[in-house]
Amino acid sequence: MAKILLVEDQTHLRELIRAQLEVNKFMVDEAITLETASEKIAAGEFDVFILDLKLPDGNSISLFDKHADKLAAKTIIMTANATIPSVVEAIKKGAFNYLEKPVEEELLIAQVDKILELNRVENRYRSIKSEVDCDYNFQDIIYESKEMDNIVSRAKILAGTDNTILIQGETGVGKEVLSRSIHNHSKRKKEVFLPVNCASIPSELFESELFGFEKGAFTGADSGYSGRFVQADDGTLFLDEIGELPHPVQAKLLRILDEKVISQLKSKKALKVDIRLIAATNKELEQEVAAKEFRGDLYYRLKESSLTIPPLRERVEDIMPLIRHYINVYNHIFDKEVNKVSKEVERYFLNYSWNGNVRELKNTVKSIIPFKKDNTIVLDDLAYSIIEGKEVQQKSLHTLEEHEREYILKVLKAVGFNITRASEVLGMNRPRLYRKIQAYQLEDKVNE
Repeated sequence: MAKILLVEDQTHLRELIRAQLEVNKFMVDEAITLETASEKIAAGEFDVFILDLKLPDGNSISLFDKHADKLAAKTIIMTANATIPSVVEAIKKGAFNYLEKPVEEELLIAQVDKILELNRVENRYRSIKSEVDCDYNFQDIIYESKEMDNIVSRAKILAGTDNTILIQGETGVGKEVLSRSIHNHSKRKKEVFLPVNCASIPSELFESELFGFEKGAFTGADSGYSGRFVQADDGTLFLDEIGELPHPVQAKLLRILDEKVISQLKSKKALKVDIRLIAATNKELEQEVAAKEFRGDLYYRLKESSLTIPPLRERVEDIMPLIRHYINVYNHIFDKEVNKVSKEVERYFLNYSWNGNVRELKNTVKSIIPFKKDNTIVLDDLAYSIIEGKEVQQKSLHTLEEHEREYILKVLKAVGFNITRASEVLGMNRPRLYRKIQAYQLEDKVNE
């Protein structure tokens, strides 16, 4: 029930407005002076404020000077004269609107309803924004497993150092979330955190994108470009999918880590940079080194401090806490009240392989919640999700490649074989997805 603070010194008018509001199912608190109103605003949480412009101890606009954050866009001003400059001033200070006395009930309730609807939209916006722009603190990482507890504990220690860090783990396990948390607890937390997805950079543009170039370095270079290392100076550079770096760039990166200098394309000057490097990969870099696909000296330099996040299927204790977390997130976003998961669905979730890890889990919850009309997720609801809604048998002993093939095919089917949409869900760029489709012989499925 919405709570309203009514500030009006005339007894008969205050009682009339209170009665109108209560008939419409609103809770009403009252004040008759600026002093009392100020105390109640400071101490309580109200959804709407209705303020008489002139009160015995002053003008109610003065309340905006003390409580602008609470009053803004939630306040209706009542006045006997709507033409006076004070009304204009109130609107400028953030009041939602004004009503002339005597106040018509229909207009008053309509204004209150508009403010409440705006409140709901604002709260939903904040929920979405908080999901995207969360603070990335260690305490916000959702887990109950011992494995993740060990990783977070080590990450907290590494955050206090300036060590280069290599984070390994499958796609979707949360490597960037952990990286941002490390940055936000480091001495560089007030500086930039700059993420770069190496898999999204064409091979011929790696050097210019990372290290920059001077004006005239090549045809069409009408101006210079600083490059990502310079842009991240004094902060943290996060190189995701570092296994995609070409060999020449790997050699340059090793030099930068050792000497703290970069050379821009066609430049004879060496630029000093002070960055903290965090690298991430879903590849087994040790195997890449053995296959001569990745430089051994760079690998061991990156592995100065390493963290490996296990896949979700190996830390089953984290599945339901994550499910509950994302249910709460999407309840706010979609204005739902889901608070239960049936035993059958819980059993399904706990036995499901989650090849896409936390990212797949998050997207699964996101695909279910908008369609819910009650408070419990049941098996039938999985028909709306990107996973199959049927009973799960015991986990099969498939290889990781088989798991990945099944998951890619499942996502392709779920998005109607739209390659662009599938690449977004899978968290890989289109060329890489095409390579996977060819490797797993899925071309016929895509072209059906």
